[in-house]
Amino acid sequence: MADLPTSARRRVLVIASWYPSADSPTAGVFIQQQVLALSAVADVAVLHVEWGRSSFAPVLSIEDGVTVVRAGVRDTGLVSRFLGYRRVGRVAFRALRQSWGDPEIVHVQALFPAAMIARDIKRRLKVPYVVTEHSEEYLASSKRRLVRTPGMLPLILRPLALGASRTIAVSELLSSRLRRLRLTVDPVVIPNVVPLAPATVAATEPPHVIAHVSIMGPAKNLDMLLRAIDLLRESRTDFVLKLAGDGECRQSLELLSGKLGLGEFVQFVGRKSLDEVHLLLASAAFSVISSTHETFSVAAAESLMCGRPVLSTRCGGPEEFLTPQLGRIVESDNVTEMANGLDWMLDHFSEFEPQALHEYARERFSPEVVAAQVLGIYSGVLDADNPRAREATTDNGTSESESS
Repeated sequence: MADLPTSARRRVLVIASWYPSADSPTAGVFIQQQVLALSAVADVAVLHVEWGRSSFAPVLSIEDGVTVVRAGVRDTGLVSRFLGYRRVGRVAFRALRQSWGDPEIVHVQALFPAAMIARDIKRRLKVPYVVTEHSEEYLASSKRRLVRTPGMLPLILRPLALGASRTIAVSELLSSRLRRLRLTVDPVVIPNVVPLAPATVAATEPPHVIAHVSIMGPAKNLDMLLRAIDLLRESRTDFVLKLAGDGECRQSLELLSGKLGLGEFVQFVGRKSLDEVHLLLASAAFSVISSTHETFSVAAAESLMCGRPVLSTRCGGPEEFLTPQLGRIVESDNVTEMANGLDWMLDHFSEFEPQALHEYARERFSPEVVAAQVLGIYSGVLDADNPRAREATTDNGTSESESS
């Protein structure tokens, strides 16, 4: 999609519940990717307030051409998570207005806590907001506490959600769950952005690389994957699992790998940049997802974009776009099933055509495709709020610009 003239662009403020920073470079990186995609077709700014061990005043920067304001609030408990967050959010928004101006529309990335700031802006400036939801918090299988905290769902989350003009979910699974929780009325599904990457031919000489990329949280179920590797090595030794990423479970996983004696078959390669992830996938035979639940799975879509098939557990999001032509799905949390799936993929990965996988991903997840869909949501919301736009509608239901 070609860049639009500045005068024709929507002015969009993205308020992100998570966003990459120097201390947390992978936090909300998928939100950052959508921001970069939108910046080609809209004038975008980002506001992010983070909870942490200390507060800090708003700091403005230009990142890849996008104005970003960050501020911090000290996390001292329940009061700071509501009153402190909103107060700091208002201060950050004032600083942003002085530098960047006012938005036409606000895009909340992950409802809580970012929608608290968006609702304040809507009340004071009559600027509508839309929400894109990514979070596993809402899935029935998640062990997180957000929707299970007494009073949180009816008193906080539902008012924030129902104040949005439109809700976007990154998968049908998440969309259905949000409806069940009464956190949306008429959601639309738009996937995450996956940056473009070339498809390359996979190496066929062993040891075959099995790639995994994640934040190594509990939902990724990597202890099950390690046990499947332990089982698989009893029948073959022509592979190595490379685990890219970092997170709360990494130390315990390294201990488990050592206890099982998997040093020859498992490598923890650490946190990787986007370019380094692409290089890892280019070196791989296929990638593996072992999660108990996923709202989408950017890692699976990235693998397809790089021309690599995917072995995934039946964990939600990946099932909506993985077909037998793209990989294989096995039952969740089953060591034997995973080992059998790895064994099959090692024998058949070369039968998948890299360019076909790449084209499939490009047509669905590329920056220009996703940005066009999101821009359509903005236009629908803003046109509905604009009396002149409604008056310009012709008798047959099309606008004058569409009928000309």
